[in-house]
Amino acid sequence: MAKAKEIPAAAEEREPFPRDWSDIRGHAAVIARLRHLAVNGRLPHALMLTGTEGVGKRRTAHVLARTLLCTAGGDAPCGHCDSCRTMAAGVHPDYFEVSPESRGKSAAMIRADAVRDILIAASESPRSADRRIILIDDVHCMNEVAANRLLKTLEEPPATVLFLLVTSAWDAVLPTIRSRAVRIAFGTVPRAEIAAELQGRGIEAAETIAALADGSIGRAERLAAEGLSLRDDALAFLTSLSALRVEALWTRAEELGARPYEERSAWLGYLQMALRDLLVLREDAGAELYHGDRRADLTSLLSAMPRPRVLALMEEAGTLLRRLGANVNPALQAEAFFLRARQAAQD
Repeated sequence: MAKAKEIPAAAEEREPFPRDWSDIRGHAAVIARLRHLAVNGRLPHALMLTGTEGVGKRRTAHVLARTLLCTAGGDAPCGHCDSCRTMAAGVHPDYFEVSPESRGKSAAMIRADAVRDILIAASESPRSADRRIILIDDVHCMNEVAANRLLKTLEEPPATVLFLLVTSAWDAVLPTIRSRAVRIAFGTVPRAEIAAELQGRGIEAAETIAALADGSIGRAERLAAEGLSLRDDALAFLTSLSALRVEALWTRAEELGARPYEERSAWLGYLQMALRDLLVLREDAGAELYHGDRRADLTSLLSAMPRPRVLALMEEAGTLLRRLGANVNPALQAEAFFLRARQAAQD
């Protein structure tokens, strides 16, 4: 595997490599297709694995890489050969991985120097396998110079290199890069499968977490680790919104603004899920909800939250989410949102 200097986001910051295909949850059709391509030697020079964040794209790419570098030559890694052992240890000389890197307060991105290093590796002959594999995670996070460097290599790819490009934002990848890779699209993981996986690990509130994960096993794992306090706070805000005094709104705005960006976004996401649930409940009282464990609380809001009011709140929440992604004062933006939201809830 590439040395640390060739992987700006170090391997130790990632989850352990999955052992084999059984470690992937869901995506049976995708896995069957990849195994068929692998065992029959029909892989193109570049694959682009696309789908919602956290559904298992990178883990699938890891297993595919292990399969292709395994000396057994089948449709799955044997787990015992030297190649499988060096992949598990993170030191295979023909596997390279790069992912976005944060520097200072700037957004994480893949920079030109990281791409330069892996393209140098791509130009060299394999050391122990019959090919080199380069995985680029979150390929949509490349800056312009890095993307153009990758494009030049994809236009004339080395015969002994396979690129595995992973993204949760297909539309954000340069069209010229998209056109030079075969797309492998991942759907979401069924709620029941996520719940079963969590229950198998002994995690409490597995069904509630599975619903909130919205098809993402990675998001479910984060929720299981972080708990539901953020979700509960968002629902408490919604249920008490019309009665909150201005002073309480100011306090809540300060609290939300002080949270990290990821938590602010997640809080708004829970609020948007609850608003969507209100729209669904109005049409079907027994429908599947994101916040299914709080069905009674949401149902009690229906009389005070007619459809136009809910739609207005959804628009305001979406506007705040976009603004928080810019360089703005989050507490002031949250305060303005809370005041507009309360007005919308009272109209």
